[in-house]
Amino acid sequence: MNYTNLALFGLGILGIVLHNLVQLNKINRSQNGNINIIQYLKLEVFSILINIVAIICALIAKHEVAQLEQAGKWLGLSFITIGYAGQSILVFLMGKAEKKLKEHE
Repeated sequence: MNYTNLALFGLGILGIVLHNLVQLNKINRSQNGNINIIQYLKLEVFSILINIVAIICALIAKHEVAQLEQAGKWLGLSFITIGYAGQSILVFLMGKAEKKLKEHE
C-alpha cells in the first residue's frame, strides 16, 4: 500500500493519542475517576510536541532510508509505533536524565 505523508502523519498522531489514553486510563483508575485532564495536558504538552517533531523527522527521513520504503504494508503500523512508543521512550529517558541531574546537585 502506498501511504501519503498526510496519512502517515495521521497514523503517528493516532499513536500519540493512543499512548496518552493509556496513561490517562492508568491515572484515572489510580485516582478513582478523579483525573484532571487539563493538568495532565499541561504536564505532557512538551512530550507530545517533541513526539510530533519525531514523527515529522521520520516522514522526512523515510525517503532517505531505503528500508522504510521497502517496508510497504508495514509503514503505517511503523508510524503508529513511532507515535506510541516514541513518547514512552522520551518520558523514560527524561526521567533518567532528571535523576542524574539530581544526583550531581
